[in-house]
Amino acid sequence: MTFAQLRDAKPQLWIPAADDLRKAGSQCTRVEEDIHRNGVQPLDEHWPDHVGQLAVSALKKVATAAETVSIMAGAAAEPVDALAHAITIAQSELQSGVRLAEANRLTVDATTGSVALPQQLGQDNPITLLLLQQQAQQMIDDAIEAATQANDICAEQLKTASGMTADHSTTPEQAQEAQKTIVQKSLEEIRDTLPDGLTAAQVAAWWNGLTAKDRFDLERACPTELMSLNGIPDDVKKAIDRPELGYSSAGTVAYAKSNWDNRDLDWNGKDNCTNFVSTSLRYGGGMETKDVDGWPRDHSNADAWTDGGLGGSPAGRPELQTYSASWGGAQNNHDFFKNHGTTVTNPGEVRPGDLLYWTSAHDSADVHAGETHHAAIVTAVLPDGQVLYSQHTSPGRDLSLGGRLEGFEKAFGKQTIEIIRPKADW
Repeated sequence: MTFAQLRDAKPQLWIPAADDLRKAGSQCTRVEEDIHRNGVQPLDEHWPDHVGQLAVSALKKVATAAETVSIMAGAAAEPVDALAHAITIAQSELQSGVRLAEANRLTVDATTGSVALPQQLGQDNPITLLLLQQQAQQMIDDAIEAATQANDICAEQLKTASGMTADHSTTPEQAQEAQKTIVQKSLEEIRDTLPDGLTAAQVAAWWNGLTAKDRFDLERACPTELMSLNGIPDDVKKAIDRPELGYSSAGTVAYAKSNWDNRDLDWNGKDNCTNFVSTSLRYGGGMETKDVDGWPRDHSNADAWTDGGLGGSPAGRPELQTYSASWGGAQNNHDFFKNHGTTVTNPGEVRPGDLLYWTSAHDSADVHAGETHHAAIVTAVLPDGQVLYSQHTSPGRDLSLGGRLEGFEKAFGKQTIEIIRPKADW
């Protein structure tokens, strides 16, 4: 991407394009549902012979194709939307570099973005001007590099989505797997806009030059990266980390993203989602356990949250009795935190470090209606509000809540999703 292309880009026009892709995906979902409801089901009931079953088979193939396109259209919207936000942030850095140059009588080539010293120095200190030239050029170059990286990622992901949609043999399962990678790459587009190689003062100037919306988007998409970036104001880092909740949100997210596939956290040969959540809060976020008198004999005490100091290690008998029921059971974990200062988060306020719970709306072979059976950790939120989570059952990092919910409900039935913000009030 060139200086002129970045300067003249109109990313605000790409967000409606991403919305159009989502609408197309929703329309394909309706097509799939209509085929099953108004085609497959009546034929199964009223045309049971061989010819009827051939018709059913043909309709199911169309429905499957519609489902695949629905998944890929929704997935393709994410890199387009992320690119719009990435370019907006890169343009802000580019403009900051240009302003720095022009405020100090330096010139910026309108085509290449090269920063040059004035033809006549006058009373200016040449060393100071050289330093300012270097700083302005570095900001401009960093912006162009970030925009180029985001553009390349978006193009590659759109190519993947287009290819899988055109391939009529692509199954919904394959599309879902591709969607996972596309969403993760979309998040990478946003992260690539963070300054690379700038001084703390330059980072501070970059941050202050962003709009409030851009800063909010970055805080939710890149919490751990911002925490480690010199020049980000301390009050911003505190808002990301939220120590007033009694744990480090950034530490919890960092642990979750590093240990989502850590097999040492498996219980009795199985990966356990809620043990992963508790372990991330305790050993990543530093949340203190809540022990009770008589522990570990009183394993069933609902007002305890503890692993007995085992650090989330495999819980075989009799070790299991060292863990409270709220440590590794989704329903118990959910109820414990709801009883201890936890607030329910609405979608517009979700932050990395919040917790996700899935509650079944219907009885199934494994769970009862109204039972909370799965837990995960919010590890990022894309600028369009898409919540990404990491889990240990089955292992996954930065998975899309909205993009995966339909497939999840097909496998496990209708779900109620609750996002809560835990607080250690003990």
